[in-house]
Amino acid sequence: MSNEFTYMESWLAMLLTTYNNNPSTGLAKTINFYLNKILHHDDISFCGEKQCEYLAMKRFWQWHARHNEAG
Repeated sequence: MSNEFTYMESWLAMLLTTYNNNPSTGLAKTINFYLNKILHHDDISFCGEKQCEYLAMKRFWQWHARHNEAG
């Protein structure tokens, strides 16, 4: 794994913690953005199981960002 990929995973974990303490639509969109970056990173191909987990997370956060906009 590259340092860049590890950094993005760490940043994502921090964003998730922040959302847990202070949820917002903007933060949900940022989480979705970083999940997209991780899923398009070259190193994701070395993480088969993680790739599936991140894809499921992306679907959830994409829905969550849209759902919060409407409500």
